[in-house]
Amino acid sequence: MIRKYVDVICLNDKGGNTRPLCLIWDEVRKIPITSIKEICPRSSLKAGGSGMRYTCVFSSRLVRHLFYDRGKWYVEMHDHVI
Repeated sequence: MIRKYVDVICLNDKGGNTRPLCLIWDEVRKIPITSIKEICPRSSLKAGGSGMRYTCVFSSRLVRHLFYDRGKWYVEMHDHVI
């Protein structure tokens, strides 16, 4: 597993909750998050690090863990493509 650091467009609501809406993969591609299955504090055992883990669904089928750790967002990747 590797970490792919990404920019994320988020909604920060008045209750103090953060919900990621979209990944900015590169200069061209924005990947919308279809749904979030789980939000919990976790460690990335495969890629290292810890923080808040969002289990995200992309394109209604692809599931990836998105982490927020020390002010940065990253995705656990098996390869370099989402």
